[in-house]
Amino acid sequence: MNNNAESMLRSPEQQADDILRSLHGRKLMVLLDYDGTLSPIAPRPEDAVLPEAMRPVLNELSKRWSTAVISGRALADVRDMVGVDDIVYAGNHGLEIEGPTGTGISRSLGESYVQDVAQASAELQSALGSVEGALVEDKQFSLSVHYRLVASADIRQVEAAVDTAIKQHPRLRKRPGKKVFELRPDLDWDKGRAVTWLLEVVNRRETEALPIYVGDDDTDEDAFRALETAGIGVLVSEEDRPTAATHRLRDTDGVRRFLARLAEGAAA
Repeated sequence: MNNNAESMLRSPEQQADDILRSLHGRKLMVLLDYDGTLSPIAPRPEDAVLPEAMRPVLNELSKRWSTAVISGRALADVRDMVGVDDIVYAGNHGLEIEGPTGTGISRSLGESYVQDVAQASAELQSALGSVEGALVEDKQFSLSVHYRLVASADIRQVEAAVDTAIKQHPRLRKRPGKKVFELRPDLDWDKGRAVTWLLEVVNRRETEALPIYVGDDDTDEDAFRALETAGIGVLVSEEDRPTAATHRLRDTDGVRRFLARLAEGAAA
């Protein structure tokens, strides 16, 4: 049952304490989205800088629990934005995954689609060059067309260009997000599949872990659904909305407080 509205009646610290009490000796695996979760949403991707107060929390968290950041950004990009060593990074919605040095955690899908993405990127750059505010982000394995800065009257033109690109490149598929259209390889892979794979890897190495996924976007619902019977989903949103998550935090500061308590609880 979706009880994320009720969870807002409890502070981030109380929600974290509830989870810690439910472990009963199990380890915790913490999986985190980046934009809108660890960092506030910004008009341009490069402006979504990790808040200074968040980095030490992630450092402590990664010392206590298995921690991963799973983002729609390219892997190298999200790793640079977070800047914490002992974390698994997954980019392009899980199409590329790398663990800390020595862990052997590594996976890469979608290499055969790089040319499709590059061609679609060039076509969209040309088609949207005259649309003020439209941003085309080529992430090698996938493509994002941001329209947060586009006038409302022009958004239909942006989506029409994306639909044209999809028709011309049927090996790619369209996926909507927050003020963005994603063009991804037509593979049965998303954040949910990436979370499931990472959990299997961790459980082969350690005591069975309880996974908890924190995210704010429509694309994070794939992860929430993957953990409906095997873990915990935490939606980051000021408003209650339909979701497969069971908990809710209001904003990135709530996420910081929540993660800090998880780290403190592990230390205790």
